[in-house]
Amino acid sequence: MRERERERERAMAARKGLFGLASTRAGEAAINWYPGHMASATKAIRERIKLVDLVLEVRDARIPLSSANAELQDALEHKKRLIVLNKMDLANPNMMLKWVKHFEACKQHHVFVNAHQQKAVKKMLDMARELLSERLAKEPTLLLMILGIPNVGKSALVNSLFHLSHSSTSGAPEESKGWASTRCHSRSLWI
Repeated sequence: MRERERERERAMAARKGLFGLASTRAGEAAINWYPGHMASATKAIRERIKLVDLVLEVRDARIPLSSANAELQDALEHKKRLIVLNKMDLANPNMMLKWVKHFEACKQHHVFVNAHQQKAVKKMLDMARELLSERLAKEPTLLLMILGIPNVGKSALVNSLFHLSHSSTSGAPEESKGWASTRCHSRSLWI
């Protein structure tokens, strides 16, 4: 009897959102695992995204759709963005050609990179510069935001961008955050 009451309390707590209700089936609550640090990061991104000129959305080149942050897609629809498909060295070249066609059909700006290769990162920056060419002519400083789900290579990309800079990222999750700056193409870019 006591066990049934505990189960009922858990179900009620899940319905109230204490565990993050995903769905209910036959009176039982399914628990949605969404860590608190991801929820707070998503909230911070939504607040700051209004301030940036370009979003660099980093995804895994092997799984471009699965590695998109579904929680932020609605906010990203109205921002100028470049989808950075990282880890291209690990992706199947034939599938990459199919993904190029997919993103072109969707009219989404994208670039394949390996964040550990400076040449690929420079190509990404050139593409970002091209997307921001009108703003670059008017503004001396532009803001970029790099975002993506865990383990897509955001820190590796940032480290490549700041290769000669004093800024670097941490290897621990959730420690690579905040604002940093670098000069790129004779203009200041805040990331």
